[in-house]
Amino acid sequence: MSNELNIEIRDLRYFETIAELKHLGQASEVLHRSQPALTKCVQRLENELGAALFERKGRGLELTAVGKEFYLRAKKICETNDRYLSDMKGFIEGSTGKVRVGCGPITADYLLPIICNLALKHAPNVALEIMIGTNYVLKEQIRQERLDLIVGVVSDDNEFVSQAFIDDIVVVAARKGHPVFDMPRLSLEHLLNYHWILPTPPVESRKWLDNAFASRKLAKPAAHIETNSLPSIHDLIGSTDLLCFLSRLTLEHPKTRGLLQEVALEETTMTRQLGITYPHGSLTPATLRLIELLDEYHSSGPRGDSA
Repeated sequence: MSNELNIEIRDLRYFETIAELKHLGQASEVLHRSQPALTKCVQRLENELGAALFERKGRGLELTAVGKEFYLRAKKICETNDRYLSDMKGFIEGSTGKVRVGCGPITADYLLPIICNLALKHAPNVALEIMIGTNYVLKEQIRQERLDLIVGVVSDDNEFVSQAFIDDIVVVAARKGHPVFDMPRLSLEHLLNYHWILPTPPVESRKWLDNAFASRKLAKPAAHIETNSLPSIHDLIGSTDLLCFLSRLTLEHPKTRGLLQEVALEETTMTRQLGITYPHGSLTPATLRLIELLDEYHSSGPRGDSA
C-alpha cells in the first residue's frame, strides 16, 4: 500500500477554516464556497486518509483524534507553503536571494563596503557571498557560473557587460626614503636598476607596465616577487627596496600608514576604471537589484566614507 497522499493545498486551506470555526455554514460564508462544495472537500480528504476527520456535535462539528492531528499538520503545510511562496515573490522582486560577488583586492577596500552598505540598507534579505581575487580568476568563475558579478577593474571586451563607476590611477611606488627618490632627473631606464614586486603576468596592470617599457625598446622590469594581491602586502613593500605598481587608492589608504610614496613618471602612470562586470543574458532579480542600487548611488554623486 502506498503511503503517498494526493491532497490539494486548496482542500487543506478549506479544512483548516472548517476545523477552526467548527461549523460548515460559517466556513461557507468565510470561504465564499457552498456547503456542498465544502462537504465534498472533507469527503475527499477523509477518503484519501482513510479515516474520519469530523464528528457531529449538536449543530456544529468536532475534530476526531485523527482530525486534530491532521489539523496541526495541515496548518504547518499551509504556513510553509505561504512562506515559500512569499519568498518566491521576494525573489522575483529582488528583495530576497543571494548574490555571489567577486571582488578585486583594490575594490575590496573601496567599492565592496559601498555594496555591502547598500544591500544592508535597501535589500536586507539579500545575502552576499564574496570571493576576493584577481580579475582574470574572477572572470573564469563567471564563465563557470559560480559568480553573478565582479566588482573591480572594468575592461572594454565584449565578453561581459561592464559599468564603470570611478577612475583609478596606477603608479610606480616605493618605500619612503628609497634611493630612487634621490635621483635629480629620474627616467624610465633608472627604474630598471631595481628589483620589483609585481602582479602576476596575466593581470592587466602587469601587462600594461611591461608594455610601457617594451614599447620604448627597454627591458621589462625584473620581478623579484610576483603576487596576485599587492595591496595586502604593503608592509613588505615598505620594508624593502623593491619597486611596485599600485593604485593611488592604496597609497592613500590609512592602512599603508604613510609607508609608500609615488615614483612620479608620466610613462608609468596608468589610468583605468573601477566598476562592475557581469555576464550577458538573464540575471537573478537580486543581482539586478544590486546593480540598480549601485547605479542609483553613483548617479546621485555621493562617495561617502567607504574607504
